[in-house]
Amino acid sequence: MKFFLIILAIGAAACNLAAQTPLEAPEMEQTLTADEYSDVVKSVWDVIKKGADDYQDETITRSEFETASEFEARLQKRHNDIAATIQTFAESKKIGQRLFGVWMQATLVKYNADTQIYTVTSPTKIIVPPSAQNITTACPQNPYIILSEKNEKGYKFAHLLLKTKPEYSWHVDKETARKAKNNEGNMFFKVWFRFDLSQAFTGTQGQITIIPVKISLMNKADSTTFWSDDIIK
Repeated sequence: MKFFLIILAIGAAACNLAAQTPLEAPEMEQTLTADEYSDVVKSVWDVIKKGADDYQDETITRSEFETASEFEARLQKRHNDIAATIQTFAESKKIGQRLFGVWMQATLVKYNADTQIYTVTSPTKIIVPPSAQNITTACPQNPYIILSEKNEKGYKFAHLLLKTKPEYSWHVDKETARKAKNNEGNMFFKVWFRFDLSQAFTGTQGQITIIPVKISLMNKADSTTFWSDDIIK
């Protein structure tokens, strides 16, 4: 339910954006907290997981009165129906056209005045569903964001994180570095994500792919951008 409220908010935001900003402004974009984006990911993941699970159930329920060819035909039809359901969901919510900007707190670790390098990390963990039976969660390799999956006390957890090996090195002059330090509580990375559901259900497996598109280091309070880079187009 929360996901659909977020989707409705996106639609309202898009209308306001179109009325207040130039035509070149990003469309269908919404800025979320890490927790809000986690809810969106979980909602999309649930739809794909249900389809993959339903199909798996079908593969082990061959009737004693079904021939092998009838069974295969039924499975193929069921596969097509599930794939169509996922596609209809994605199209109705315009999942492929959405861009989600997510705030990740920035920690200014240490500035080297000689090299003019500021080491910056982020403690923010974006919780996402881990890979499970019949479904995988994926994030393409890139310079800034990783998908970390760990087992702790018998439970599996997954998070989207800012890479720490190597840590992000921000090349910045001393005055700007001092200005950022004085506003450290407002310093955030903003990372834009989109979904790729082109492989949402192939074979017997579901897959949700989360693609980081762009990253910026910003003062959240006044929207000042100190640095920005494209990640994956």
